[in-house]
Amino acid sequence: MSQYKSSMFSDAVYLFGTTFSSAPSRFDNKEELPDGTKVEQRKLAVQAVLAAFAYLYNKKLIDIVLVEGKSLFGEKMTAIVKKLQSPPPYDTSGLEAAIFAQYLTLRQRRSTLQDNVGIYDIIRGLLRNVSNPWGDVLQIVKENLLYRGILKQVEKRKVLFITTHKNVVNEDISKEEKQVTELKKTLEELQSKGELYIIILSEIASGISSRQVKDTGG
Repeated sequence: MSQYKSSMFSDAVYLFGTTFSSAPSRFDNKEELPDGTKVEQRKLAVQAVLAAFAYLYNKKLIDIVLVEGKSLFGEKMTAIVKKLQSPPPYDTSGLEAAIFAQYLTLRQRRSTLQDNVGIYDIIRGLLRNVSNPWGDVLQIVKENLLYRGILKQVEKRKVLFITTHKNVVNEDISKEEKQVTELKKTLEELQSKGELYIIILSEIASGISSRQVKDTGG
């Protein structure tokens, strides 16, 4: 069992994935949830990252604001993360911990006068170049749930000498279910900020997709 007692918002997104993602089309990457339901993987991964930022924002570890930046096409608004002056003691794990650690790493590499780090940069720095970075995002969440004992692996099927496994719920998840309500309240607060919420979502999606490397089969 993990030393961390708090349930993360990203855990709730995965455990109650049908609330945050939709049924996949035949062309979508699919993510199988613990109850066997399949949802659209890319949307679920974006929502998990959004939930992780929302958790850090809710716990007053960070603030998220809009600033004017520059791009190849001129000036544009971008969402940046600011560390609060005196953050309270925090209890994070999984995706939330990984994102916060990446933010602190990028912040330390910059001037002491520049504490702001873009959401796109945080997500891009968190991931590596792979064919399916959305799967990697969700793997961070699943590994945390397995480590905390909320999920366990069981045999799914065995063909000849190859055994595949799946994750199933191992204990009561009522605490994680309550986090869904708290997450929705936090997202409503962020949505009330208008353009900020839209840009957060856009930069999360862009940050993940920037790490996709096409598999050439070579």
